Amino acid sequence: MSDAQLELHRASGRDVTYALKISYDGERYNGFQYQGEDVPTIQRELERALAKLTGIDRERLRLGAAGRTDAGVHARGQVAHFYCEKSLGEDLTRCQKAMNGMLPKDIRVDAFWEPHPLFHSRFHASGKTYHYYVDARATSSPFTRKYAHQVGWRPCDVELLRQAAQLFVGTMDYKGFCNTSRDKSNEDRNTTRTIRRFDVFEDAADDGLIRLEVEGDGFLYRQVRNMVGALLVVASGKHDLAYLRTLIETKDRSRAPMGAPARGLFLHEVFYPTEVLARPRSDDTA
Repeated sequence: MSDAQLELHRASGRDVTYALKISYDGERYNGFQYQGEDVPTIQRELERALAKLTGIDRERLRLGAAGRTDAGVHARGQVAHFYCEKSLGEDLTRCQKAMNGMLPKDIRVDAFWEPHPLFHSRFHASGKTYHYYVDARATSSPFTRKYAHQVGWRPCDVELLRQAAQLFVGTMDYKGFCNTSRDKSNEDRNTTRTIRRFDVFEDAADDGLIRLEVEGDGFLYRQVRNMVGALLVVASGKHDLAYLRTLIETKDRSRAPMGAPARGLFLHEVFYPTEVLARPRSDDTA
């Protein structure tokens, strides 16, 4: 977090900062970000429950999240923060249970805690891991239709998929794999990111189910889905590795294939420096 952001954080006047770890099935929602009371979003549901729990309206809660997952995207490890003008007590498991009693069944609060007073779920995140699921069986399973991209109509070479995924690992400009947001707010954004790993696993207990795990310091709008879409056209034999190298080098989104659908994507984990995750003890120095 920059000095200016820290100062804004300090000036917010909130007495207590709280954090949540959340999992959700994104099928019924238009993404995480609040889009008005008439639009179903994860943030809307969380704020409704928090307002009942705390008696504070959404403007004063100032709920924020580590990532604004898109419509239909799921999460196992989303992290959010909000501000409260009074302590909610020492036993926050009661708050967690109360939240889960008020939330729809497809949204769960998995942890509720008091972090460092300056904790910010987005600014302090040092990295994220996304998982993407692909069902490559010739006859796809009816049980993966909501949570995996079913590609059995086009055979998938898993070893080639692994080779192609490694081309994305490193620090580079991923402009060719970034969509422009609806409000065009990201048109001039720095598009250089670092991908630490991009691994491909076959599920030993569920033959034909493939899990792609990508970990990086941060991701651009729809970057993961766009990268997966490019990987799958290579793994299917439609294009070769040279094609993917050209896409990466030219940075031209118009030349890249369509991104993979939202239903196979999960925000799996968000990483933070240890010092911001817990409230300092009274004897800790600033």
